[in-house]
Amino acid sequence: MPHSNPKETRLGSTDALHSPARRSAERRRILVCTPYPPRLDARHGGKATSQLLLRLAERNDVALLCLRKPDEQPVDPAIAKHCNEVVEVPLSTGGSASRRLSWLVGLTRNLPPWAADCRSARYASELARLLDSWRPEVVEIHLQAMAQYVDVPVRKNVRAILVDYDPGSAWVDDLRGVTTGPRRLALRLEAAAWRRYERATRPRFDAIVAFAERDLVAIGSSAGNARLVRIPLAVDVPPRPLDPMGSGPPTILFVGSFSHPPNVDAATWLAERLFPRVRERVPDARLDIVGQDPTDEIRALASDAVSVHASVPDVTPFADRAAVVVTPIRLGGSMRMKVLEALAAGKALVATPRAAEGVEATAGKHFLLAAGDDELVDAITKLLLDPERRSALGRAAREWAERHLGWDRGIEAFERLYDTLADGRSAAEGTPPAGLESRAG
Repeated sequence: MPHSNPKETRLGSTDALHSPARRSAERRRILVCTPYPPRLDARHGGKATSQLLLRLAERNDVALLCLRKPDEQPVDPAIAKHCNEVVEVPLSTGGSASRRLSWLVGLTRNLPPWAADCRSARYASELARLLDSWRPEVVEIHLQAMAQYVDVPVRKNVRAILVDYDPGSAWVDDLRGVTTGPRRLALRLEAAAWRRYERATRPRFDAIVAFAERDLVAIGSSAGNARLVRIPLAVDVPPRPLDPMGSGPPTILFVGSFSHPPNVDAATWLAERLFPRVRERVPDARLDIVGQDPTDEIRALASDAVSVHASVPDVTPFADRAAVVVTPIRLGGSMRMKVLEALAAGKALVATPRAAEGVEATAGKHFLLAAGDDELVDAITKLLLDPERRSALGRAAREWAERHLGWDRGIEAFERLYDTLADGRSAAEGTPPAGLESRAG
């Protein structure tokens, strides 16, 4: 069980976000655990982890323990130089047949496929070694697939935080709702495995951090006595905005890592159902689909007007020339890095309610909110045909991002949580740490 017995808490108010930076001036010793080497040039949601880690390491003593597949680059040097210690544990994924066998074995042990992919006896051994030799005050485990390692700090009586980006059982259930045939049965088994896994791991943590209110709701039923905390996702704001109108033929851009099924669903919906209707009204429109690890299903979307760009080194040129960025997410939870990056870049953005979850920018002023085929097609088409509206929306988005995005608020919230746990205060004791929020979005 966790090392304290706090009641479940939903912390903070808007006023709490403006309280003094930190009660304690001392640097905390934090061991961060991730399923991949953090890199600032990551082409997936791990970019958020990387930016957060860099800023935490600038202000605290941080050790990093990560898994690394053979085809992955090492930890970003800019991050590594700020860490006290960096350990990369090699992870062999094997061929597709051995991976599927591993998934089947994992399901019998209540391990969903992603967690089975991250299972490593060597990683657990290195975690135990670091707990003994480096002696952190808090272990921070990123992503639910890595929650399986929580027993190591529990045995060592070290407090543990789970940063749960997108609760697994929730997005698998969503995906099952739009899937038919044998795949639907497989997803039913996977969702059941996620629920058992979550019930077994979440209550072992002292605190669970989520980015969006939807995630807290999904987590709450299996969190036991773990403290539930919402700390909104942030993003580095680039020094200069991109072209708010785009250039060349009117181009729609979708960006996403296709190892995550909600992005596959979004890109397929956009290319097969939405974009053909947009072209009926804007015949010269084009669609760029950009992302890491495109599946065969995604590659098959390419046509004379649809381009699929796999694992590009930099998304910036595609975003700069795009007229509109579209995020038609309808599955899963959490906040979306792609949404925040579009706002920070000063691009005209069309987002679904699920994609805009947790984003505090104002729909209609900083971006367009649209739900369903008709609304999305109408919003995209109007922006493609109205350069001045695109420009005004992009400028408003950039101005909002400069005032409200960036990691300062989030870093202070994490540090207050470290202070609370490291000092041994429970949720029932004293004043909740300011800067943490959980409120309806």
